[in-house]
Amino acid sequence: MQPSSLPINASYHCRRAKQGGLILIFNSDEYLMAEYSERSGETKYQRLVPAPQKDSIERWLGQHFPPRKTLAASGD
Repeated sequence: MQPSSLPINASYHCRRAKQGGLILIFNSDEYLMAEYSERSGETKYQRLVPAPQKDSIERWLGQHFPPRKTLAASGD
């Protein structure tokens, strides 16, 4: 695991992508497993992840990187 990585649990860790607002999730073998958008709060899985692990990862991401609220432009 790289020093800039944050551990999610014993099997997964994450780090920020160079592209703003994107968090990359890796397994312990450094395979890219998913991408999480801080802008939308959406997680896109690149590889098969067991459902209980998905729940754990998504809960952790939501707590540590909550989606950013975008303000709608008001016409006032």
